[in-house]
Amino acid sequence: MQSSATKYYQIGELANLLELSPRTIRYYEEIGLLNSIKRVEGGKRIYTDKDSQRLKFITRLKHLGLTLSEMLELEDIYQIHRTNKKVLPRLLELLDGHVVKIEERINSLDKLKADILDYQEKIRQKLNLDEEHHKGEESHERSGNHRRRPHSHR
Repeated sequence: MQSSATKYYQIGELANLLELSPRTIRYYEEIGLLNSIKRVEGGKRIYTDKDSQRLKFITRLKHLGLTLSEMLELEDIYQIHRTNKKVLPRLLELLDGHVVKIEERINSLDKLKADILDYQEKIRQKLNLDEEHHKGEESHERSGNHRRRPHSHR
């Protein structure tokens, strides 16, 4: 749909353009993350480039690890102050928190990796010892040095 210089999209077009499902777009609208939706005759939703930009921003925040509740918090701050000057410092705080969580997770994964490598080495050593022990028994039997059963008396 096109009208003057403004580009309008139906939900399916916007969903395909942004690789989102129409249900996801409707959900973001329902919870208040996308609230500038216009409707035409019959109640059909139409979306603008501004809505597209907003959805790209939401997708980016989601990729960076923000939860929907954190995004709603940012939206609430924006709605109260109507400026990003209040939103951006809070966004930085949230991102800092996510960086700390990621660093903790990386440290935890590094420790897990070290534990796995240590355990693998112990298993390999055990396998080598078992193999050497088994080879030793075989060579002992082949050399004829194994114990013979004493002859039983008849």
